[in-house]
Amino acid sequence: MGIRIRELELSDIDFILEIENNKDIWKVSHTSTPFTRGEIETFITKNTIETIENGQKRWVISNNKKACGCIDLFDYDKKNARAGIGIVIHSDFQNKGIATIALKKFIRICTKKLTLNQLYCSIMLDNKNSIKLFTKQGFIETGVRKQWTKYNEKWYDEIFYQKKL
Repeated sequence: MGIRIRELELSDIDFILEIENNKDIWKVSHTSTPFTRGEIETFITKNTIETIENGQKRWVISNNKKACGCIDLFDYDKKNARAGIGIVIHSDFQNKGIATIALKKFIRICTKKLTLNQLYCSIMLDNKNSIKLFTKQGFIETGVRKQWTKYNEKWYDEIFYQKKL
């Protein structure tokens, strides 16, 4: 597999639109309305390395030069050298080990290039694949956020995980 983590490019607009407007993942992405092509174009244009200083940045996961997912840092805190992390793999590429390889590579980027001390994530209790992915990479459960997310009029608990880099 030729898994790479790369910067977003304007040529990714259609791929990002498809990911962001996939209602099947809105529960975990906290999206409630579709994005327009113009909004995605603006997001990509502003998604430079400086963006991380403002708290958030997205990269594309590619497999043999084909976009297959995204990995995000959010709540970036330079002073405390930590950030939240999220990953999504397009449904056409799931269950092929791509997320595992990408997360491993991205953890190295966070350690060496971004000099982070810690990553964290919140995962809904019913998202078994994400729980397995992150715990396999050494993320440790440090708490449960009760009724943290409301989706389709139902409340969901989220497990909080942390990884010391």
